[in-house]
Amino acid sequence: MISCRSIATRNYEIETPKLKEHSVIKIALISDLHSTIYKKDQTMLINMIKDIEPDLIIVSGDLYDSTVPATGAQLLLSGISGIAPVYYVTGNHEYWSGRVDEIREELESYSVIILSDAYVEVDVKNNTIILAGIEDPDKKLAEDSGYNQFYSMEKAFRELDLKVSYKILVAHRPEFVEYYERYSFDLVLSGHTHGGQIRFPPLINGLYARGQGLFPKYAGGMYKRKYFVHIVSRGLSLNYPRVPRIFNSPELVVIVLEAEDL
Repeated sequence: MISCRSIATRNYEIETPKLKEHSVIKIALISDLHSTIYKKDQTMLINMIKDIEPDLIIVSGDLYDSTVPATGAQLLLSGISGIAPVYYVTGNHEYWSGRVDEIREELESYSVIILSDAYVEVDVKNNTIILAGIEDPDKKLAEDSGYNQFYSMEKAFRELDLKVSYKILVAHRPEFVEYYERYSFDLVLSGHTHGGQIRFPPLINGLYARGQGLFPKYAGGMYKRKYFVHIVSRGLSLNYPRVPRIFNSPELVVIVLEAEDL
């Protein structure tokens, strides 16, 4: 269909020598839901995530919307609770909502782990994975006028250069990828672009994305940088912006990390 409202599953496979032999780790990436509800009580999206059987669920911001009621986000959080550990970073809309503290409390009530300019080391199938997350830069508009995302990253993540585990950065905005490259990450996960909203593949991958303008370079997909892989989700929102998604299905991203054959 030209106007897209059904969720597509987008799969990416990445091989790495940093996993133990024969290891396979599945990650479900949720981005830019903007509290959209799919089918009754969010059942469509919840069942799709269950069918993936992920080892980790990562939310790369804008789960909530600044104007739409939080019901869609709450239904999803309730439905995925217990499927796999859930890790989250803020997007700009969580700050625009004016209720970011309330959102954080709500996330924690669903046992979501918030990565706030911080990292955690987690064991997944006997592999140590480092998950790092940065706050959206609009924190400086709504919560801390002195906040500087790049300074906070340097303070929080420079020490990771000394660690050899597989390292994932979750950062809502893809347009700052050159800054993310200053660190020793293997994989960076972003959203924010909504796939450029309007696409005409293969000619135009996205028409417009906030922060990048017309014909955004990082509208959605897998981008192989010099030192890491950058995956940008096209997001799940049908609520924002209030423009139809043209040739641009809402997407649930699945990343499969596999041990590289040596």
